[in-house]
Amino acid sequence: MACCVVIPAYEPEQSFVDYVRTLLAQEGVQVVVVDDGSGPGWEEIFSALEGLGCTVLRHPVNRGKGAALKTAFRWYLAQSLNCPGIVTADCDGQHRMKDVLRLQAALEENDHTLLLGSRSFGPGTPARSRSGNRFSAAALSLLYGIQLQDTQTGLRGIPNSLIPSLCQLQGARFEYELNMLISARQQQYELRELPIETLYFDNNRGSHFRTLSDTLRIAAVLGRSILQYAGAAALSVVIDVGVYALLVKAVLAGLSLPQRLFYATVTARILSSAVNYTCNRRLPYVQNRRLLPTLGKYYLLWLCQLTASFAGAWLLTGRLGMDDLAGKLLVDLLLALLSYQIQLRWVFREKEGGTVWTGSSALSD
Repeated sequence: MACCVVIPAYEPEQSFVDYVRTLLAQEGVQVVVVDDGSGPGWEEIFSALEGLGCTVLRHPVNRGKGAALKTAFRWYLAQSLNCPGIVTADCDGQHRMKDVLRLQAALEENDHTLLLGSRSFGPGTPARSRSGNRFSAAALSLLYGIQLQDTQTGLRGIPNSLIPSLCQLQGARFEYELNMLISARQQQYELRELPIETLYFDNNRGSHFRTLSDTLRIAAVLGRSILQYAGAAALSVVIDVGVYALLVKAVLAGLSLPQRLFYATVTARILSSAVNYTCNRRLPYVQNRRLLPTLGKYYLLWLCQLTASFAGAWLLTGRLGMDDLAGKLLVDLLLALLSYQIQLRWVFREKEGGTVWTGSSALSD
């Protein structure tokens, strides 16, 4: 079966021509390179690639790696290629030929899987690559429940069924690759890591990663989930606290403290939870959008939170003398942080599929 390799390129080294030549020498391999606004000084390199039989797509100005990938994906969808999908690679020669081809072979057997060539990050890894990956991997796990060793790899196998949605995905630069992971998981694709060997040349000098601006873009992507969760939680809190205050301070003022707290907590929680569940089913981290399985788990969690909220408010107000509202706000803040992780890892998580680490033998010679 044919293999389509997509390579975004911005101001590549002369050695890039030899890399593409080696790829094209493999049977059935077609290479698509996107010149992402490199400028006249690199025209000789891209002309040489065209002379080899490589398809070169051009951006008149630099638009970023994500934009270059989307340009290639749209081109691919307009063709009639007998390929199971696309393999993406970087233009700096980091990815060995054997790993590119083995990723393609794995793609033929995994039609609902996003394949990721995963680096080991040993002693020879440049510090900025190692530290940046550790940060993004930890954040993806904490905020989205996606557990990967290498979140920023450029060597990926993308099945045909996933490509149309990636053409519409937000992101123009390096943050696009993180958006791809999150989007694939939302669509219930398996994320599978395959160990690869990666070469770094001159401390990764060929990388065009802009430390400050691109890091901020990535941080914005990673923080989107918690910000949207916080927004949904804030709306629920307004409803919850508003109803609770009205009941505990006015409507139920004639009841005893335990009765007042209990009836106010239950009523406020019922109303706010309906709003919160509706919002949370639309958050970026949600993997399972089916109503009945998530609804049952959500309200089991809700019942536990309700019990903990009542018990905590009673402890702080009835035993420690704290104000009714202040005690409730403190308890509910702590419960909200815990609830996020439980919803992420249990309530809305799809049981089937997931992230798979294949082990070191997956790409052995």
